[in-house]
Amino acid sequence: MFSEDSFREAAEQLPGLLELVGIEPGRVLDLGCGPGRHALPLAATGYPVTAVDTSQTLLEHLEQARGELPIESVQADMREFVRPEAFDLVLVMWTSFGYFEDEADHRRVLANIHQSLRPGGRLVLDLVGLEYLCRNLEPAHVTEYEDGRLLLERPNLVDDMTRLDNEWLLIDGDHVLRQHFSHRVWSAGEIRTLLAESGFEVMGLYGNHDGAGYDLESERLIVVAGKGEG
Repeated sequence: MFSEDSFREAAEQLPGLLELVGIEPGRVLDLGCGPGRHALPLAATGYPVTAVDTSQTLLEHLEQARGELPIESVQADMREFVRPEAFDLVLVMWTSFGYFEDEADHRRVLANIHQSLRPGGRLVLDLVGLEYLCRNLEPAHVTEYEDGRLLLERPNLVDDMTRLDNEWLLIDGDHVLRQHFSHRVWSAGEIRTLLAESGFEVMGLYGNHDGAGYDLESERLIVVAGKGEG
């Protein structure tokens, strides 16, 4: 699931993404960083990065890969992590935002981010939009990795189409790993409202990391929001 292709794709996305952000970031916070798909190329570009994840295993992968790059790894829950006015840019990539069952937890995360941004700072949320899921959700999907592993996904929209339930079967030879995920999904209008209620100004909604317009065929919902200067 964290293939070399996914690292390469993340690095290729960054130039367009930074252009959408519209500022030259100083210190970057990568929330839900995983093994560092975005933190590593950001740091390689010269930006100091604080990489936060709950998984010690994934952070250990990041530590092994970072060498002398300016990356600080922090094991923490995004519902609890706050550093007042410490960051110019916060990234929450590849649908890392939305895994909590309690709606109040999503609002708490956004409040933490708002508090952690410096005035004029930016937030980027990388989501999958409800509009796309309603038109394109498949009852089952198989991905074959270069190393021969197979990933079978069985997604389903539930709770009045506000959550995506997904069962994953990772097949590696004779070994099968089964995992279940439940994830909150928002339409473009819903996420705009949620961010506004959390004190952000939504500066753009995009259909990919290069700034294409968001529409019914957009596989991603990329949101750029800002914290006011005052």
